[in-house]
Amino acid sequence: MSTSNGYSMAPHPRPSPEELRRCEAVEKRLAQSFRMDSDPQRIDSEAVLNEARRRATTRRPRPFIRLGKARESVTQDDIEDLENLKLFRARSNQSLAPAVLYHASRFWAVLIGIDAYQSNPLHGCVSDALTMKNLLTEKFGVPEHRIQCLLGSNNLTPGSSMTPSRANIVNVLYNLIVNVEIQRGDNIIIYYAGHGSSYHCSPQCAHKSTCRKARVCPIEAMCPIDRDTLDPVSGRWIPDISDRELNALFAQISYAKGHKITFLADCCYAGGMSREPSPPTGTRAMTPTSHSDVNDMLRAAHTRLRHLPRYRSVLSQDWQADMSSHVLVAACQDYQTARESGGGGDRCGGEFTRNLVDTLTSGECNQGTTYQDLADLLNRSHTQTPNVCGDHMNEALWYLNTATGF
Repeated sequence: MSTSNGYSMAPHPRPSPEELRRCEAVEKRLAQSFRMDSDPQRIDSEAVLNEARRRATTRRPRPFIRLGKARESVTQDDIEDLENLKLFRARSNQSLAPAVLYHASRFWAVLIGIDAYQSNPLHGCVSDALTMKNLLTEKFGVPEHRIQCLLGSNNLTPGSSMTPSRANIVNVLYNLIVNVEIQRGDNIIIYYAGHGSSYHCSPQCAHKSTCRKARVCPIEAMCPIDRDTLDPVSGRWIPDISDRELNALFAQISYAKGHKITFLADCCYAGGMSREPSPPTGTRAMTPTSHSDVNDMLRAAHTRLRHLPRYRSVLSQDWQADMSSHVLVAACQDYQTARESGGGGDRCGGEFTRNLVDTLTSGECNQGTTYQDLADLLNRSHTQTPNVCGDHMNEALWYLNTATGF
């Protein structure tokens, strides 16, 4: 870039994290001094800068007796720090401190990763869930106590409430409704890596391209680690968790906590549509359970949820999904499969999760990036195209307000 004098201006170096933190500390200190911090998470940076400039140029006589706290003195260095902070943010079109941009104190997460299925085990789902945890804590600054991990590895603790069993998954999601620490408007991220399955409304529909109930058929499902095993308490076979049950839970969470719910699903449902005995190795899809059917799955959900206010029965013939409660970002389209890659052991992981983390840490996402934009950025494979849906999918990522950065 050249100036009017013909000199070339060197590109501005990227600020170091330490420099950013120092400038932000100055802004926070002055905002408190100016009493502009009624909401510490929503500091009006422009107002703080203008007030600092005004005070720096206004000279007041020194009082003989000081009444109360002395007024904060503003130095030229303070002004410089505030102006640099404004410049840093303008260049990147985003608040550069993760705790400010992503409002870390308003984040909650449930991360589910299951490898150790009795049949067709996976290898990268637990690793993927831990990768997501690292992303949330390291990049977004989310405190660890706000993140619950249900991990199904080969080293399970019997009876643990954090085992990703059907009961535990439903209970953890249900507890988001009643958790008094979660404020209305907080961001809630629910991440799942594991097998998915798909159920038709009747056996006759399983091999037909169309069904009379095509609007609600097939019914998709999340596969808990204890699927198709006998419940020692009830004596019943444990079914999968249907998309209807998940949708009902998300709706109840949104009634209590607001609609800022993001469901990230690194799985697929092709297992129910496959004529093979089981999907190919490395595909995150399973055939339906053999000891329980779609009706057992829906009845289990109805029994658990029917007492909740505004509950719409999952057994209803004209059931409709409530897509105002959350945004879904899924690994692939209905006709595709979500796959693992990278070999075995620690190197193995879902292609969707790897691309998601790479994209969120690459600098490609800024303050105006929407969920639909994110799906477009993730679309890097001809065989696995991410899917996004929800009434709020065109809102800013993590529901950032593009005007305020929160």
